[in-house]
Amino acid sequence: MGETGMMEELCTVTIHGKGRTLATQAPPGSSLYSLLTASGFAVNAPCGGNGTCGKCLVRVSGGSGGGDSASPVTEGEKRFLGDRLGEGYRLACHTTLAGSLEVWLPEADSDMKILSRGRAQNGPFRPLVGKTVLHLESPAQDDQTPHWERLMKAWRQVRKREADDLCGERQDLSLGEMKRLSEAVLGGVSTLTVVDVGGKIVALEEGDTSKVNFGVAFDIGTTTIAGYLIDFAAEREASSAVAANPQRPFGADVISRIGFTMNRPDRLREMNRVIVDGINGMIARFAESARIGPENIYAAAFAGNTTMMHFLMGLPADGIARAPFVPVTTDMMFLSPRETGLNINRNGSAVILPGVSAYIGADTVAAVLSTGMHKNREISLLIDIGTNGEIVLGNRDGMVACSAAAGPAFEGAGISCGVSSITGAIDGVRLEPEFRISTIGEGRASGICGSGIVDAVAELRASGIVDEKGRFLSDPSSLPGPLRERVTEISGQRAFILAGREESSSGTDIAVTQKDIRELQNAKAAIAAGIR
Repeated sequence: MGETGMMEELCTVTIHGKGRTLATQAPPGSSLYSLLTASGFAVNAPCGGNGTCGKCLVRVSGGSGGGDSASPVTEGEKRFLGDRLGEGYRLACHTTLAGSLEVWLPEADSDMKILSRGRAQNGPFRPLVGKTVLHLESPAQDDQTPHWERLMKAWRQVRKREADDLCGERQDLSLGEMKRLSEAVLGGVSTLTVVDVGGKIVALEEGDTSKVNFGVAFDIGTTTIAGYLIDFAAEREASSAVAANPQRPFGADVISRIGFTMNRPDRLREMNRVIVDGINGMIARFAESARIGPENIYAAAFAGNTTMMHFLMGLPADGIARAPFVPVTTDMMFLSPRETGLNINRNGSAVILPGVSAYIGADTVAAVLSTGMHKNREISLLIDIGTNGEIVLGNRDGMVACSAAAGPAFEGAGISCGVSSITGAIDGVRLEPEFRISTIGEGRASGICGSGIVDAVAELRASGIVDEKGRFLSDPSSLPGPLRERVTEISGQRAFILAGREESSSGTDIAVTQKDIRELQNAKAAIAAGIR
């Protein structure tokens, strides 16, 4: 409230994106990036809105390039956007509100190409969820054993093991399930199915439901999520799906995302909400494909790096980002659907796989178990290449592990024309004997994904355009004509054009710059240092 006692006038911002239009208001000086994310719009910002990646491109209207309705163009925007500033484009994290504004977001990269298949290990099938069908005798005058003890006795006999071997000294069943048992017995129901998760009885179901028994497993990566529906009764994988991690608008790497949530409980809740919503969406698609209900899914198992596991549980990850790098927990956790917000059977469990440390997560533990290297006599080296590279060396006698901050170059982030593995992303490059590129979906080029930048740099080195130290040739005149014409200069640095503006979907040159090669070298060096 100013000296006149009048309330500060709010700016009206109309946002177009993700197939919807939203009109909202915010005070002058508000960050456009913060407003977009708070309004539920995904913004491509690998740096987490810190102004360093130049990816949060939006088009604005409200005067020339935003005019009096937005803050003046920054030096960073001039460097990143160049001529596109004249077309009304701005960077959301560099822009603050000065008046009413209309904003258009680019099409979301929803159609991602993500690897979800692999080679399964052979071995005994030991599902986490067990279903035991019991045929109970009716109570009798000469046997006044309580219903629960009668059920436990029958359960032990079918399982052919003592209950202590399965679940310890006692079994906890909710009052609701106790009531269900009583009503079933008093109602004359003689057949019940006992559901246990990890040996602990969690639910009772009338009749024989043993053939309907499902679980889900998720690998939550920093960039992508892979999910699997497992039919425990049939001992098979029933379905699989992949999706982009919906937390990407808050940063391409874990440090950016932790920085976004640090000392901000509201942002931590938002980080948790978007990942849980994304997982619930995949669960709903699984249930529909298998023609079951979410209540037929009794367990959800999760692997991921330690930060992703913290965000899934709604735990602050602040300690992971600063010395001495101590997480809240790396223990294996059995959580209820109510605690996690997961849409599975209300009596089921969400299982968080154990990690090792702040930067050796549950995904690394899962990788060791799935490869079986912990059982081998021979020494094995396991490398998980991503924004954070985890490396494990050892055998059945012991293992050592480390992590390396490779950065997001392998994911296409941190690269000047980098994109995720979306339709149009350049994923393959060949320079000789003739120049050609391949794109995901075989459409017009929209950028370069991780496999594309690796391919491109390898080809530039093989063709002599880049030397062994990663430097572009100072004089490209010795190159064949078709390649020589593609060597150019962008923003004061040497570059090689993979797709000209007339070939790209964005209308701009898609190129590999000297800085891009340095980013890839840094990522490669980090992994190599970890291995050594």
